[in-house]
Amino acid sequence: MSVHRAVLVAAILCAVSVSAPEGRAQSPGDGGGGCKQGSLMTGRLIPGTGSAGQNIRRSATLRECVSSLLPGIDAGQFSVTIPWNAPGAPSAAEFAWSDGSVSRASGFGNGLWLITDGPATGHGIQVDVADTWNGWYYSYADVTVTSATFRS
Repeated sequence: MSVHRAVLVAAILCAVSVSAPEGRAQSPGDGGGGCKQGSLMTGRLIPGTGSAGQNIRRSATLRECVSSLLPGIDAGQFSVTIPWNAPGAPSAAEFAWSDGSVSRASGFGNGLWLITDGPATGHGIQVDVADTWNGWYYSYADVTVTSATFRS
């Protein structure tokens, strides 16, 4: 990803996160919808580009998905590789949907992902976790995903 594109993605993610209400997930009737349930998001260290040559590999299942941005999709699998202990480093995520389609996304340490390819391209999706400490992005400890909400 070029520096220009990385800066553009960061600016879009900041704009989406500033304009999004904090603290509650949207129900399917509130705008873009999303997924009302999630699973335990696992985390494990793998070789990569972060501190000490490590990345964090995370994945979680998303269920009860209802959105006009995801017609015919009711569930998905969220996967992301995060550079470990590298604040501000962009990460690549993937949402594998129940209809067989895949959305690719990029994001930073706030759980907000800009979908860059596949269903819902151009929209932000927030992965909400039960832990009030937002450090899940920098830790490989397992955390519970409570929902995923479109923020666009």
